[in-house]
Amino acid sequence: MKRFVQHIIIFLPLALLFVVSMLWALGGTGWLRNVTYTLGHDDRLLTKVREVSAHRGADVLFLGSSHAYRTFDPRIFAERDIEIVNLGSSNQTPLQSEVLLRQYLDSVQPRLVVIEVHPDIMAYDGVESALYQLSAVPPSWHMVPMALRTRNLRVVCTMPYALLHNLVSDTANRFVEPLDGYVPVGYVERQVEHYSPQPHEPKTICVQDCQRRALRRCANYLQRKGVPYIMLEVPDTRVLMDSYTNLPRFQEDMSQFGPLYCSPVPGLDDSLHFYNEDHLNQCGVDLYCRMVRDLIIIPKLNSL
Repeated sequence: MKRFVQHIIIFLPLALLFVVSMLWALGGTGWLRNVTYTLGHDDRLLTKVREVSAHRGADVLFLGSSHAYRTFDPRIFAERDIEIVNLGSSNQTPLQSEVLLRQYLDSVQPRLVVIEVHPDIMAYDGVESALYQLSAVPPSWHMVPMALRTRNLRVVCTMPYALLHNLVSDTANRFVEPLDGYVPVGYVERQVEHYSPQPHEPKTICVQDCQRRALRRCANYLQRKGVPYIMLEVPDTRVLMDSYTNLPRFQEDMSQFGPLYCSPVPGLDDSLHFYNEDHLNQCGVDLYCRMVRDLIIIPKLNSL
C-alpha cells in the first residue's frame, strides 16, 4: 500500500505536466473541440479591460449583458459631469459580473455600482460569456470558481488553457479589436435601426439557481466593501414584456437582492426606440439614459 501511494505521488505531477503541455500545444489549434479561445467580440471586452486597468476613480460602474453595454452611454452621463465605466459584455450573467467586481472594484473605486438584470440573462447558464471572459480578461483566481460553477465541459476545459495562455503569452496584449461604434469607457453604439413588432408566444421566466446565488454573492461583496449598489431592469419592447407570464414575480425575486428599478419609461415606443425586441436603438438610449441619470443615478449619488 505504501509503495502504491508513493507511485501515485510521483505519477500525479507528471500527469499534470503532461496535461498542461498538451493544452499548451493543442489548445489554440482547434484539435481540442472543448477548448475555445477567441479574441474580438461585439462587446469590445478586451478593449474595456485594457482601459479599466489604467482607470482610477469613477462615479458609477455598470455591469451586465448587452443590455448594459448597448444602453448606458458615457456621453449622456457626462452631460451632468458623471463619469461612468461600463463593463458590460455579451450575455454576461451574475457569474461573470462577480469576477469583474472582484477584479476591478478596488481599482475603479466607484461611488455606485449598477447591476443590470434581465429575465433572459438570469435564466441563462452563462457559458458563452464565460468563454469570452476567460479569453479576454487578464487571468485571476476569481475565474476558477466561476468556470466550475457553469458545470460546462467546454468552459472547464478552456479555463486552464486560457489562464495559462494569457499568463505567459502576449497574444491578448497584441490583439487589436475593431473599434467601430466604440465609446470609451465601455459603450458600443450601432447605427439606428427600427424594430417591427412581432407577436410572441407566452414565456415563463425561469431563473437559474446558480445565477441567483451569484447575484447574492455580488450583493454581499459590495456590502462588505461598503459600496452602494442598485439593480436596473433595462426596458424591453412592450410585446416582449407582455409575453412574460410571471414578470411581476421575477421583479419581486430580484428585489430581494437589493434596490431594483424597473419602472416604465414614458414615451418609449417599440417601433421608434428599439432595434430588436430587447435592445434600445440610439434614440431609445438617449431617452432612457437621461431618465435613469436624472431620476435614479443623480439622486442616489447626491444621497451618498
